[in-house]
Amino acid sequence: MIDPAPYLQDLHKDGPFPLHLHPLVVRPLLVTCFPLCILSNKMVSGSCTDEVTLNVSAPRLWKGAVCEPHILYPKLLPDFFSKAERIGEGVGAVNVFYFAPASNMPLGSFNKNKIVVLDETTYTFKNTATEGGLIGVLLKSLDYESVFVPSGADSCIAKIKMEYETLGGKDLSEEEVKPIRDGSIGVLKAVEGYLLANPDVYA
Repeated sequence: MIDPAPYLQDLHKDGPFPLHLHPLVVRPLLVTCFPLCILSNKMVSGSCTDEVTLNVSAPRLWKGAVCEPHILYPKLLPDFFSKAERIGEGVGAVNVFYFAPASNMPLGSFNKNKIVVLDETTYTFKNTATEGGLIGVLLKSLDYESVFVPSGADSCIAKIKMEYETLGGKDLSEEEVKPIRDGSIGVLKAVEGYLLANPDVYA
């Protein structure tokens, strides 16, 4: 098993994260957030986008990070994910991730995400959070979309978009966005590192 520490070394440099700020609660990559509109005095809608280059091919990243995250994430990050499962197959399936002690989540905490787009021809994936994680804590809803664009025989660009509705009448602050971004990048980097160290996996 590859050691994910080099890819997650920055996650704890500022100390433990509170529940709603922990970097591994949700998966999206975030750099900048642009509030779209205020729907009411208790809910704000926003959108975040990012791009990151990874030194593995789009097909391999797709197989690991999209087709089998329920298998790969607990294997690579056992301190953060105690276990995971996929309920169903294809569009409509639900990924459930159970958090381990290092996640700083309460015992038994989990995150459920329903797959709404799964297009291997364009490497486009989209899910919507249905329960757990930030839902009901900081967010009313969260939709996550990723597209892996081939940039070479052994590289691709992950284009990420997140759309959300917050609770509490305010947009996500920079303090809230940064740990989510750092944690999400750490997860993808851990997958990248595993695939680089194991060139026959998902080949």
